[in-house]
Amino acid sequence: MKSIGLVGLGNAGRPLAERLLQKGYELRVYDLNLEAMEAVAKLGAVKVASARDASSQVTILVLPSSTEVRAAVFDEQGISAGLQPGSILLDLSGTDPGCARELERRIEERDAHFLGATLHAAGAPSVTIPKGLLSIVVGGRREPIEACLGILKDLAQKVVCVREPWMPKVMKIAIIMFAATSSILSAEVFAWLLSQGVDPRLFLELLRTTGSRESAGRVEEFLRRNRSYGGALSNSYKDIRQALEVAADQRLPLPLMSLVNQIQEMGQAHGLTRINTPAAMSKLYEILTGVDLSRAALDGERTFPEPHEPEVVYLEELVKKL
Repeated sequence: MKSIGLVGLGNAGRPLAERLLQKGYELRVYDLNLEAMEAVAKLGAVKVASARDASSQVTILVLPSSTEVRAAVFDEQGISAGLQPGSILLDLSGTDPGCARELERRIEERDAHFLGATLHAAGAPSVTIPKGLLSIVVGGRREPIEACLGILKDLAQKVVCVREPWMPKVMKIAIIMFAATSSILSAEVFAWLLSQGVDPRLFLELLRTTGSRESAGRVEEFLRRNRSYGGALSNSYKDIRQALEVAADQRLPLPLMSLVNQIQEMGQAHGLTRINTPAAMSKLYEILTGVDLSRAALDGERTFPEPHEPEVVYLEELVKKL
């Protein structure tokens, strides 16, 4: 399966295109940004005139949100108009769980398959994705997942499989809920420590020394915020809003996430929308507390694992062993 379509050439889509071309795929690409298409065409991709024309046996979507996804799939010149029976739509976009459920239903009505998926990388997409240093969580029926495993293993070091297309979207939002809260907590903790003259590096080493590895990892992510790790505040804000919208539908109180959302609103009001979330929270807390958080930063690059043979994990099978 060497000929595939790709719709969306943004921060993640373009490096994904580069990776696929490196692996020898024939790639049909479409994006509203003509310059982005031209840049990828110079690497060997074929530009097409619409999302419909990008439809292939496997078509990959990499778009910012459900709004762009619905337009790319269901507009008159959308992907669904070009889908053939048995073909696969693989959605790696920032799609909310409800949209993923809708896509599954409507794509299956056309006798095609839908897979919902999410990208997980501990660094800038332009660096990690071309090197394949990421994980992909993919949900859907086993047959289309296994039909795409060759592509997924060419893209990622680890492929984690779950049984429903909307599950990766839910779990990615849950990860962002942890990360967004951690960025705010780290900013508060370091403002508190620095106000008393405590070197932030001492705190990080204390966490490492006492075996608090998970907390140390979150703190180190905050300390290395100047290296552009993590998504922009606008992306994190979108995901927290999705979490709260789902909670409202479920009549589920999430008081902490409501507070996180309000603090992120404050960051956006101060013009911090486009920088990564830890950096945005650092700058916001400097404004709120008057404490200079520049000492709560590490300049060294994060170390990444060496590439290894791609691994496929079926998550439900692991859970059965617990």
